[in-house]
Amino acid sequence: MNETKLENGPAAASEGIDKTAGTSVFINSKKENIFKPIQAVSGVVQRKQPLPVLSNILFVQKGKQVTLVANDLDLQILTVAEIGEENSEMSTTISARKLTDILATLPDTNPLSFSKKGDHVVLSSGKSKFELQTISAEEFPVITEVDLEHAFTMSCLRFKYLLNMVSFACAVNNVRYFLNGVYICAENNKVRGVATDGHRLALCDVEAEKTADKKLDAILPRKTVKELVRLIPDSQDPIEVYISERQIKFKFVGIEILSKLVEGRYPDYQRVIPEHNEKEFRVGRQELLSSLQRVATLTADKLMGVRWNLTPGHLNVAANNADMEEAEDKISVEYSGSPIEIGFNVAYLIEVLNVLKNDSVRISLGEQKNPALIRMPDNDNFKFVVMPMKI
Repeated sequence: MNETKLENGPAAASEGIDKTAGTSVFINSKKENIFKPIQAVSGVVQRKQPLPVLSNILFVQKGKQVTLVANDLDLQILTVAEIGEENSEMSTTISARKLTDILATLPDTNPLSFSKKGDHVVLSSGKSKFELQTISAEEFPVITEVDLEHAFTMSCLRFKYLLNMVSFACAVNNVRYFLNGVYICAENNKVRGVATDGHRLALCDVEAEKTADKKLDAILPRKTVKELVRLIPDSQDPIEVYISERQIKFKFVGIEILSKLVEGRYPDYQRVIPEHNEKEFRVGRQELLSSLQRVATLTADKLMGVRWNLTPGHLNVAANNADMEEAEDKISVEYSGSPIEIGFNVAYLIEVLNVLKNDSVRISLGEQKNPALIRMPDNDNFKFVVMPMKI
């Protein structure tokens, strides 16, 4: 991504501002009105940054409107708050960590003001005062948008649900870097999310209010997904999503997130979804989850393996470890087929059952070497595939 300054935007607003002599108030509001937008953007700031200015938040104040921006050169978060002083303009950058630490300790009752004093900013609240070093807004590398197209629009609640239903299955620091993110595809008023680490795969489809006339897809980095889940509200407010070859942008409730995409082609996930698993049964989700959690206490630390012995009407869950300890638990299931014994990583099963909220789940098994398929009782909008393991 190119690092540039915004034309007619935050960086441009800094022209002539830092020449102000003495002290001038440019933000004055209740603590909650200031703290909320600072918290919104500060999540992207990391302690170790390639440039000192990236540890800061960019403030651009024009009258009552204050724009706050933070980025790490790959991910940028921007929000606007009505917290500024009228008849004033100011642009500067302030340490994100110091701001959040200070504001977290201040009482909510006292109003809070920001004043510019030379190359410092003074925070005042009641009898408390903090003078902080700043870095010029001119040095802040605002990320610019490139060739973005509208991909889809849906409610915040629905898109957050989509991310939560798949993101737990994506890889962490996999050498196949395209697995370290969530695949998003928008087409025909439907948005699909997919995540896999090579051992398990989660897929979820949701309806969109509007999608582009053509198929648009992208691989979202893990950090971008984490920030989206943190910031997207559980509301019916719309979220608009724009995609280009290398970027994706999200607009919702006064927040804009612009992110670099994971490069590469996502693998053909469709071929790993089993279509002919004939041994299907239904089981209470919470009953199975509790059984797995009980047995998991005696699994081997590294393998985390459990054995399933499925027979008509029952599922026997068992595990053992290197200390010759054993655990066994039996639960009732809706099943009338032939017996099968198969092993799984118990952590993968527990995680997906925690994500699902249904009273019961459908589980389809094939041969011992075939992956299992977990679905909701009466629809196929969500699919979870998990590979078996030798116990």
